[in-house]
Amino acid sequence: MKLNETTLPFLEVDCIQQFGQEKGKLIFEQAEKIYQELLNNADYRNNAAIQNHLQLKLFPTLAYYKALRGEGINQNEALEYVRNETHKAANVQKEEMKKLGSMPFAYTIYRLGVKKHMRKNFPDDGWTTEWVKCNGKEIHFNLHNCIYWELTKMYDCPELCCVYCENDDISFSGLLPKIRFERTGTLGNGSPYCDFHFLKVR
Repeated sequence: MKLNETTLPFLEVDCIQQFGQEKGKLIFEQAEKIYQELLNNADYRNNAAIQNHLQLKLFPTLAYYKALRGEGINQNEALEYVRNETHKAANVQKEEMKKLGSMPFAYTIYRLGVKKHMRKNFPDDGWTTEWVKCNGKEIHFNLHNCIYWELTKMYDCPELCCVYCENDDISFSGLLPKIRFERTGTLGNGSPYCDFHFLKVR
């Protein structure tokens, strides 16, 4: 798999636009090299969902960030460059969410499918999910462990985790006007867990 086959298919073009032909190509090629190294050393825990997260979402962003830092770009600037790319990807997801958000009975459909969705796409091998509420007014669960938080720490860039967390806010805003997403904190910003609240909008 290559970087242009992930959630960042626009990265090469954006690097060249941002840094110029020579430096942009160098940064992208370095990101591609790091990405391949991450894939070669990955532990997917015999789980297709975890493999999907790492190949398509977690490793592409991590590789780009590592490439930027390797070129001497400071932490804050590198995070901002990465943020710009992942926000573009999150806005693609937001457009997908809008399809559900515009449907009649969107909240009921979401509530009936959310536990199955979490079991399939956020399995226990990578996430520890605590269900708090799942009723006619609110869906609320907390993630006490998250593979994004785990791996950003393992690869010595815990500061990167908050970028992944921010994408939830963008993606889930597509559920409006029927469903409102709220949260008070994430593992990435120092909270003891990531809380997810999906509220039925009346």
